[in-house]
Amino acid sequence: MSGVRRAVFSNPWFLTATAILFALFIALVLPGQSALAARSTPEGASFDTSFFYTPAAAFDKAAAYSVEGRFAYIAARWSFDLAWPLVYGLFAFSAWAFALERLGPRAAARRGLALFVLLGPGFDYAENIAATMIMATSPARPLGWGIAASAATPLKWAFVIVGIGGAVLLPVAAGIRALVRRVRSKD
Repeated sequence: MSGVRRAVFSNPWFLTATAILFALFIALVLPGQSALAARSTPEGASFDTSFFYTPAAAFDKAAAYSVEGRFAYIAARWSFDLAWPLVYGLFAFSAWAFALERLGPRAAARRGLALFVLLGPGFDYAENIAATMIMATSPARPLGWGIAASAATPLKWAFVIVGIGGAVLLPVAAGIRALVRRVRSKD
């Protein structure tokens, strides 16, 4: 990572901008998308809210949708769900980069850890591709896509939870470290 890119991604203004974008997306976009999804998603048929499901369960989820519901699902994956992983991924990446830059020389040497959080959005996109293929081919049961969806979903959730959790906890840790250093320097 070059010094210029590192400075941009770990810049407090960049973190602030991505945090505002993240908060606005949660407040203004997610409620409407959730309401739209609720209208066309049969009970228990959402791919996104499950932590794990088998390939057979993935096919059962798709079969529970009406043709119109499957179309709505696919449309949402290729509109809203293209933006959402970018928004939360960019926020998490900037928060990790910001914090790791400030946690000291050893943490700064591991700046590449910030790239780790991009695995969440990556697996989110993988899940979306696999679920789209399942929905588009239903009632067929393409086993490869079922396996891909059932593998991508728990990986997505694991990396998203760690990524967003770290996006909250690491800057707090960096802030505490800065306060401790300030107090010690006054002694």
